Amino acid sequence: MPALSLLALAFMLFNAIFGALIGALTARVPAFSAFGVPSFLWLVAGLFAFEMAAGLALKAHPSTLISMPWRVAGLILSFASCYATLALMT
Repeated sequence: MPALSLLALAFMLFNAIFGALIGALTARVPAFSAFGVPSFLWLVAGLFAFEMAAGLALKAHPSTLISMPWRVAGLILSFASCYATLALMT
């Protein structure tokens, strides 16, 4: 796995927080679940939004900022965080 940069660390932290947020919204807000969008799709959209925002802020192409192993690790972390929060809140 590539070295942990400040951006990769921020990416992982964002994914943990975003996953917990999606899990909490799914567990506690019925209107959020009524959208019909699966939790996994929200998590992938969060990855995309972070990368686009980082690309705009750093004036670089988003695919060059975060390597694929960190993306996979971020998705796994957000997934685990989401479903752990969902399990604790239901």
